[in-house]
Amino acid sequence: MYKSILVTLLVLLSFFSYSQEAIQVKEVSNIIELGPFANNRDLAFGVHSVLEEVIQDKGYNLSYNSPTQVQVDLLYFDVKKTNIQLAVYSKNTDEYQISARATLFKDGKKKKSVTAKGTADQVSTSTFLLDAGGKFSQASVSIAIKKVVEELIDKLKI
Repeated sequence: MYKSILVTLLVLLSFFSYSQEAIQVKEVSNIIELGPFANNRDLAFGVHSVLEEVIQDKGYNLSYNSPTQVQVDLLYFDVKKTNIQLAVYSKNTDEYQISARATLFKDGKKKKSVTAKGTADQVSTSTFLLDAGGKFSQASVSIAIKKVVEELIDKLKI
């Protein structure tokens, strides 16, 4: 009798000790004031998706009822362009920069707030001049977003 109760308790205890913490992604707000991504909802939606992916990659579960919540505010997004030209040779470097703030809430109370900056570089060289029109590279933007989100989650130490 006592052995069966002890075994049952040990089995239940092992389930509780290996359960993963659940996290809710509260919202991603774009509070960027200047530039082409100011108040852009598509950027906020993209960051929300990357945030959920990174949280799951770190071994956490997503739950809409979790008492642990993460909220992200996008603070800055810009492209720093550097051009070097020597006769017919040119080198263009675009550095995509994004800054964000993440806030951790537990049981509705603010526990921690951190900021992070992510960058991604795109370098192109050519032997004659070609105007690309200054468009954003989707791959570089995605890399910068993923870097900043990973850094935010690591700094929160959930």
